[in-house]
Amino acid sequence: MTFNLTAIKNSSLLSLTGLAACLLIPTVAAPASAAGFEFDAPAAQANPVLLDNAIASTPRVSAATINLVKTHEGFSAKAYIDTSGLPVIGYGQTFVRGKRVKMGQWITKAEADRELARELYHIQRKVKANVKVRLTPNQLGALTSLAYNAGMRVITNSTLARKLNAGNYAGAANEFVRWNKANKGGKLVPFAGLTRRRQAERRLFLTP
Repeated sequence: MTFNLTAIKNSSLLSLTGLAACLLIPTVAAPASAAGFEFDAPAAQANPVLLDNAIASTPRVSAATINLVKTHEGFSAKAYIDTSGLPVIGYGQTFVRGKRVKMGQWITKAEADRELARELYHIQRKVKANVKVRLTPNQLGALTSLAYNAGMRVITNSTLARKLNAGNYAGAANEFVRWNKANKGGKLVPFAGLTRRRQAERRLFLTP
C-alpha cells in the first residue's frame, strides 16, 4: 500500500514516456505516492527492440529490492482507493499495461510481479542517472524502493540527495527515517508502516 506523503507534494514528475519513445522500450508507471501529484501515464509500447549502452549497462533489480517493496506495499488483486485518493492495484500501482487502474479491476499475482519488476527497473535507472557517487547494489536497491514509495524528489532534491552526492553515505542513510510522515486529518504525522519501511530501506542501504 502506498502512502499520501504531503512532505513531497511538489515532487518532480517521473516521466518515462519521452525517453522510452526514443529508445523503443515499453514504459511502466511509477506509483502516485504523494498527495496532489501523479506520474505521467506511460505510453503503450511494443516489446523492446532496441537497447542502448545505458540501458544494457543497468543491472536488473535485485531480489532484495523487489522483496522489500512487496513486503511493505502488500498485494491486492482487486483495485482499491489508497491514501492518495487514486485507484491502485497489485503492489500499489496506478497503471497496468499502460492504462490507468480503475475501480473494479483485477490483476493476477503473476502479472503484478511482472509489472512491478519493469516499474522498479525504470525507477532504478532514474536513480542511477541522478546520483553522482558510486552505489553498491544494496544502496541502489534501497534508494529505488524509497523512490517507488515517496517519489523521485527524494532522489533529486532533498537533504538525503545532497548528503549522498557529497559522499556522506552515513548521513544519507540517516535521512531515510525522515520520510515516514503522511497527511492524516490535515496534519502531517508519522505512520508506523512508513517508519518500518524506512528502517528496512536504511538497513538495506547500510548492508555491504
